[in-house]
Amino acid sequence: MPTLRRFCALLLVCGSILWAQSPPANTPPMELSLEKAIEIALAANGNTKVQLAQESIKFAKSHYAQVRSDLLPRIDGTLTEQNQTVNVSALGIRFPEVPGFTFETVVGPFWTFDVRPRLEWNVFNLGIWRRTQAARSDVHVAEDERNSTTETVAGSVARLYASALRASADVETSKANLALAESLLDITHRREGQGEATGLDVTRAELSVSRNQQKLLAAQTALIRADLDLINVLNIDWSTRLHLGGQLGPNSTESPTAEDAVQVALKTRSDFALEEQRLKTARLNHSAAQLDRLPSIHGYADWGVLNGVQTHIGGAQVILPLFDSRIDAERAQAHSAMRQQEIRQKELRNRVELEVRQALASLASAQSQLRVTQKAMTLAEDELARARRLFEAGLANNTQVVDAQERLENARNDHTAAQFEYTSASIDLAQAMGTIKTMRF
Repeated sequence: MPTLRRFCALLLVCGSILWAQSPPANTPPMELSLEKAIEIALAANGNTKVQLAQESIKFAKSHYAQVRSDLLPRIDGTLTEQNQTVNVSALGIRFPEVPGFTFETVVGPFWTFDVRPRLEWNVFNLGIWRRTQAARSDVHVAEDERNSTTETVAGSVARLYASALRASADVETSKANLALAESLLDITHRREGQGEATGLDVTRAELSVSRNQQKLLAAQTALIRADLDLINVLNIDWSTRLHLGGQLGPNSTESPTAEDAVQVALKTRSDFALEEQRLKTARLNHSAAQLDRLPSIHGYADWGVLNGVQTHIGGAQVILPLFDSRIDAERAQAHSAMRQQEIRQKELRNRVELEVRQALASLASAQSQLRVTQKAMTLAEDELARARRLFEAGLANNTQVVDAQERLENARNDHTAAQFEYTSASIDLAQAMGTIKTMRF
């Protein structure tokens, strides 16, 4: 019985903890703007890609410290105690033969005790010095990679945010379409009761309601999936409910010219700055490989007490590579790496201009589509209003009303799709120009 009571008490405690940790059912949704969403994703504990990029900076800094250590003095301390037996003949020492006298060739065993600090220092080595500069440049590369990653993540957040806004707009459109279908069904039932509508009219109206209910369910499911995609990229709790601000469609800003947009992109895009920094690093590594042919100076010194007797060594070495095929191979490798980076930079410059011009073309096309779909939606609304008046006046059955409702549904969907395409093109342009972090809906 005591064991059972302890077990029940443990269950109660665990249940209380789980209940306290679970969010209450009436938790209000998170008010989320695009600006806030990007801020959450780029925070220290936000998107995992940003966290990995930050760790890469730490790794590059530690690598720089490791390479730089080759230029700094190194001091070791040794404490040695040993017992030896030495055979001088094994050391190549030969004593002359003296009649009547024998030399001992075995000395020991004897003990030695030595305490000694030792200093080593690459006093002059241009190759190591240049590689240290390259390692320092790698730190800047990692920082630019982090900035490029944040731009990529911000673009992903903006696209998922736009997808969620579209899913929300689809839900609202489906609700409006369902309300129209239900209104038609009510009118049809009323006219059937008055003997002015047939059972076929009722069935047709009910079918329209059922079809719009299915579309509403599909739109609501798509909205849930879009919210989950956004929650995933923000790396927040899965149970969070979102309420997005902003809307799809054009804003008040005017589109820049292609030339201006390209100039902004070359100045602000982090990936272009990254390629420039990588090229700088490649050039430093190439220079280091060339400097390995030059002489270097290596200094060393130690001081200690050996069995109570002070001893020391101090000196310097001038090292001149006379023949080392490894140096030639490393120089050729560094030159190839530098050329590859130069080619990548040129290719990126062309790709930047391509992305900017494509985004501007898509934006112009989306603006035209918005105007066309807006006009089509207005015409569909007028057609539906006329068809309903004819049906309510008894001058036609509800076939024309159902057909007009379907055309209005299609027009609304086309308009929402055009708004989404415009927003997507705006995101692509901001990504191409390197201004995605400051984008607002």
